[in-house]
Amino acid sequence: PKLSAAGRTALTMFGLTRRIAGCGLKAAGAAARRPDQLRQAVPALAPCQLEARRGYRHWWRVLPEDFELNTESMPKDVKTLMAANPDSLGFIDSYWYWRIRAESTIMDPENLPKKSYKQLCRDMGLTIVNEAAEHILGIIELYEYLKSSPFIGPFGTIENPVLIPAIHTERVVGCSGGTGDSEHVPLWFRCREGFLYRCGECDQIFMLVRVMYELPENEEINPIDKDVKDVYDFSLLEKGSEVWNTGGMVNWPLAYDALNGTIYGGMARDALNDQRAIGE
Repeated sequence: PKLSAAGRTALTMFGLTRRIAGCGLKAAGAAARRPDQLRQAVPALAPCQLEARRGYRHWWRVLPEDFELNTESMPKDVKTLMAANPDSLGFIDSYWYWRIRAESTIMDPENLPKKSYKQLCRDMGLTIVNEAAEHILGIIELYEYLKSSPFIGPFGTIENPVLIPAIHTERVVGCSGGTGDSEHVPLWFRCREGFLYRCGECDQIFMLVRVMYELPENEEINPIDKDVKDVYDFSLLEKGSEVWNTGGMVNWPLAYDALNGTIYGGMARDALNDQRAIGE
């Protein structure tokens, strides 16, 4: 019987589909009969590549806000806190005093460029660079270096002993002699103040020297300059909050929480727990 054009087209497509399916089944059967050849086609991973994976966890960088106290710990009466003497406050109260005072200074762009160096340091709670501060910082850096570094210098004698710096009256010392043939196994001993010590192996002489720093009586390491204003103006906090926390946006959450008694600009602090007073 004669087929129409549509019938011939359908018969041609059916034959093409059958041939494609047959080729696929033949390939699958051949692969099943030759599993070794199929496995060789896949590249094997070397043992070093398996060990190339990182065996440690990547820790993110520490940020300043990781060490901040929560707003719940802020005192109830912030106005009384900012009028108090910062030297007489406890740890938490002092933290909030200097944090509020420092942020009030930074968030006041109108008066910030007009402040002197000493005034800015005091408002930020920083130490003013002076001779006493530089001296004690230099001693601390020297001791930290000598604490962890081996001594390299001339051989210690009675006239010129090896000086051992320490902040206490005694320190453990290890002598390894000189260099080359003069070197020996480390010999440990306790070096005390007021005596000369001789190494039992190489006869080297050591003497302890205490690293101390004392201020004269009635003198402070961080004195407040007479030109520095050390009284906090509470209106800076109120004006700053009015400038930065308007239009439905809380751009300075610390000031908003301090004035409104909230936590991160949300619920009241007393709603979670009884808010503590200054000194508690």
